[in-house]
Parts: sequence; C-alpha cells; structure tokens
Amino acid sequence: MSGNLLGRLSDRFRLPAFPGWRFVLLGCVIYTVGGGVFYQALPIFFLPLKHDFGVSSATISLLYAAARLEGGFEGPLVGYLISRFGPRAVILVGVVMSGGGLFLLTLAPDFWSFFFVYICVVSLGYNAGFYHPISTLVNNWFIRNRGVAFAWISASGAAGGVLLAPILATLIHRYGWRTGAVAAGGIVLLVSLPAAWPLRATPESMGLCPDGGAGAAPRADRGAEPHAGEPEFSVREALRTRAFWQLLASISMRLFVTVALTTHIVPILVWGGMTEQWAAYMVSLYSFVYILSTLGLGWIADRWRKSLVCAVGLLPMTLAMVGLVFSQATPWLYFLAVGLSIAMGTASLNWALIGDLFGRQSYPTIRGVMGVGYGVMTFLSPIYAGWVFDLTGSYTPVLITFIAIALATALGFAGLSAPPPLRRGSPST
Repeated sequence: MSGNLLGRLSDRFRLPAFPGWRFVLLGCVIYTVGGGVFYQALPIFFLPLKHDFGVSSATISLLYAAARLEGGFEGPLVGYLISRFGPRAVILVGVVMSGGGLFLLTLAPDFWSFFFVYICVVSLGYNAGFYHPISTLVNNWFIRNRGVAFAWISASGAAGGVLLAPILATLIHRYGWRTGAVAAGGIVLLVSLPAAWPLRATPESMGLCPDGGAGAAPRADRGAEPHAGEPEFSVREALRTRAFWQLLASISMRLFVTVALTTHIVPILVWGGMTEQWAAYMVSLYSFVYILSTLGLGWIADRWRKSLVCAVGLLPMTLAMVGLVFSQATPWLYFLAVGLSIAMGTASLNWALIGDLFGRQSYPTIRGVMGVGYGVMTFLSPIYAGWVFDLTGSYTPVLITFIAIALATALGFAGLSAPPPLRRGSPST
C-alpha cells in the first residue's frame, strides 16, 4: 500500500525514475517526524520539565547530554546491525522504541524516573533508528549526488521542527508537557512505520548502480560494492589516515557548540529578554532557515569542496555569538537563531564527507566509530552550558568559549584533504 502511494506521488510530482530518490523521499518522511520531535522541537520541553520537576538547568542538560553520549557509544553496534540486517530493520525497531517510549514518559512521577525511561527507551530507539540508518541508505544509493541527497534528509528534520514545534508548543503551554509527549509519540508511530516498510538497502539489491544505471542481476543479500573512482577504506585503513582524525575532531568540535546551543536555544533567548512562549515559537524560525540553508549548502557542496562549505557555514553563527557577548539586543537574538540554523545546515555535509573520503562498504561502521568520539563532546557541552548559567546567571562565558571552538572548527574543516589512494595487493578485509 505504501509502495502504491509512493508511486502515485512520484508520477504526480514527476520524481526522477531512479528508485534512490523515492527512498530519499521516504527517508525524509521518517526524519520529518523523528528529527522534528526528538531534535528540532526538543528545546521546547526544556523549561517545562525544569519547572515541573523542580531541577536545575544543569540537571535538565544532563538528560539531553546523556542521550547524545549514549548515541555516540552505541554507534559502532548500530553500524554493525545496519550492515548485518539492513537499514529498514533497524529503523522499524527504533521507531517502535522511541515512539512507544514517549507514551511511557507520561507515567514518570519524578525526574530520575523520567531520565531512566528517556535514556533507556526513547533515546536508545531514536539514536539507533533514525538518522544513522537513513544516512547509510542515502550513502549507499548515491555518490555523484550525495550532497543533495543528504541535504534533503537533514532539511526534512528541520521541516519537522517547522511543522511540529508550534503544535507541541501550544499543547505544552495549554495542557502540559505530558500531553505534548503523547501527541509526539502518536505522530512518530503512525507516520514512520508505514514509510519505513518499502525501503531497500542498496541499488545492487535491485540490479542498479549508485545514482542510476543498470548493474548486475539483483540479489537480495548484496551489499554496497566498489565503483570506479570511488575510495573504499576498511575501518582499520580509515583509522590509519590523518583525514579520519581531522574529520572526527572537526565534527566533534562543531557538535560541541551546536548541540549545546540547540539544547539551550530557548533558555538563551529568554536570558536575552524574550518571553518563554515567544522563544519557543522562535524554534520554528530556526527550523525554517535550517531547511533553506541545508538545501542550498547541499546543492553548493556537490559543485564545490564540501569541507570548505562546512568551514564557511560556521561563520554567521560565530558572528552572532560575538554580537551577543557585547549586547543582548533583540536583533542579535534573531541572528543567533539564523546563524545557528546555517551552521546546522552543514551537518549533512559532515556525514557526506565520510562517504566521500572512505566509501560505501564500511560507512555505517566508520560513522559509528566516530560516534564514540563526538558522543563524549556532545555529552559535556550542554552540561557545561547549564552549569555555567546556574553559577553565573549569564550565558556570556559560554558564548566566549564557543566562539573560540567554532573558529578552530572552521580551520579544521578548511584544511581537510582526502587521504592518499590505497595500494593493495589483495582485497581489503
């Protein structure tokens, strides 16, 4: 049924015939609700949870930070499961866990019960079942158009913020965060499960090549295969390259800043003088600009050097933070939301760079290994921001730290280059 509906949509809107674009569309549907609920709209829950449970900003930050840390450390296992069972199976399990877990959250009587359910059920399902397997599928189906395909997936998460943030903000404001959690869980399950069912892991499984064209006879168990001119590194080979560690450091520093700012965006805007409800609606502005920047940067990155696009994309956010250090005037608050959305628009290019530098076969595992490194950074940064604010009553020291890290990150991306081609006497293992 989902396949027939997708076919009718494809005919109506004249989607390219290559099935990879249809799977990108399905991935967008899944990530619209997943990214919208669990990432873009997540800051809306920050202050209501803080007030309801009577805990500090640092404690609430610990919740989000632990979720990111868990995502990092489960990365290698998730990468193995994707390689072993395919993206679709991992997505289905993750959707059931994360969507069902949102219902369980409403039963939590105190913060630590909430923390346990969120980390052990909701976060575990989201980290395993959404962007990681979807990005693996995109990396398998595309080489030449990888930047644009990744951009559409990332933009769909922002679209989820535009669509869902106002709805959830209104529900939470009128009826409380528990009602918002129930609504979010229902949306995740009802939309994502049917969309995941038709997905196919690789073009080789359908007798096709990446980006289109006929390949060998289809075989259900065929994984991604090397193609002429495309690098193919095993995990061990990637770990021996300078590019791996430089890319990991750059992604980790970028996430250190953007995860903390995304988690604290509503509290920062309130600190700057906005009302809590208006700051929650500002998430929609952030998400809307995120869509535009992600699609625009993805298009540019397929025609320019991706690493340089990643570097330049961090500069508006950095400038906005510099402005807020000296003045909390309203224009700087808007500019922070816009600058952060542009910086987040480079995120899809970070993941596309892994495929560009190291190929398709080991992509899920290489990305999973990287997750251990950047997971630690994303664990520390929201806690740091919350702790400093609790201690000083100001986000200024946090912004000063983040300015320095953002500039170092831009330099790291700008100086990134591809590892030298491998010379093998026999196939890699």
